[in-house]
Amino acid sequence: MVEERIKEFAEVIVEKAAEVEKGDNVSIMAKSLQALPLFKEVRRQVIDKGAFPYEHLLYDTMSGEMKDYYWMKNASDEQMNEFSEARMEEMENMDAVIKIKGLDNFQELSSIDADRISRWRSTTRDIINERVRTKWVLAAYPTDGLAQQSEMSTEEFEDFAIDAVVKTDWEDLERKNQEIKEIFDAGDTVRIVDDTTDIEISIEGREGVTADGNHNLPDGEVFYAPVKDSLEGHIEFSYPVTAEGNEIKGIRLEFKEGRIVDFSADQNEEFLKEMINTDDGSKYIGELGIGTNRQIDRYIKYTLFDEKIGGTIHMAIGRAYEDCMPEGEEPNESSIHWDIVKDLRERAGGGKIFVDGELVQENGEWVY
Repeated sequence: MVEERIKEFAEVIVEKAAEVEKGDNVSIMAKSLQALPLFKEVRRQVIDKGAFPYEHLLYDTMSGEMKDYYWMKNASDEQMNEFSEARMEEMENMDAVIKIKGLDNFQELSSIDADRISRWRSTTRDIINERVRTKWVLAAYPTDGLAQQSEMSTEEFEDFAIDAVVKTDWEDLERKNQEIKEIFDAGDTVRIVDDTTDIEISIEGREGVTADGNHNLPDGEVFYAPVKDSLEGHIEFSYPVTAEGNEIKGIRLEFKEGRIVDFSADQNEEFLKEMINTDDGSKYIGELGIGTNRQIDRYIKYTLFDEKIGGTIHMAIGRAYEDCMPEGEEPNESSIHWDIVKDLRERAGGGKIFVDGELVQENGEWVY
């Protein structure tokens, strides 16, 4: 990969997304050695800022952020239930967290029992939640594993992934996101409808958050924490979710008073069941997101990209983000935040979004 593109990528991470300042404590994590060029360049820029890097390369087991096969397969019950006070203390002292995502093998945990994955999420939940308090950013590095997952050549995927960050007009995206936010902020009820979906969601009293490259790279969405007990109806999602090496296809959820009361999947339904039953909060939706990045135009089996596709929506089972909540109201708490994407574009069969009964999007195109 061209060195100049790595430098530009790192600048977006350090300057725009993480907003690293002199004196900041910055946790820098990367799972794959293939991401080492970006890891090193981010570290260099963090140091040049006068900040202090805390590096976690390949393994960060105790935070639950970068799980590996050997730990998940062989850790004893005592180890799986042990909360790391040391890792928590470090995270509490971080001002920013930069996680460079990119797996060498997307199937690494596919043979691990879903119950063990769920248990480890619960054990490390508070550490992961503490990360969200910081100036955090998740950035995807184009590894061979991600290219294979996306069914592209490595070179093609490099162009796709890097361009989604360095070629995005962030000012234009911010302006468009603000327009969408104003439309939804002015409403109380969102309804999403197509041949397989009819669901109503209350966002009354909520203010949307515009995602313009501040946390995720690539980015491009407007998202809300729905009123917890408001969801009514059913939804069928367009695309599979790949989680911990497990691909779950054909996900359907039914809601009553906000709670998931029925569910099914065409593939890996048992894994879906384990995720929904992780804790009480995982039986509710923590996020409704509207994808707004038109540069990301295809599904690649990687949620960090897929949830940003312009003309899609996504819903997250589990944790709600605190910055979505009205003052004085606690967010839905869960050890998982699991995004699932529904494509409303004409190429995927079409669909409509209504705000307070008014049509605002049809077949993925804004009509307000």
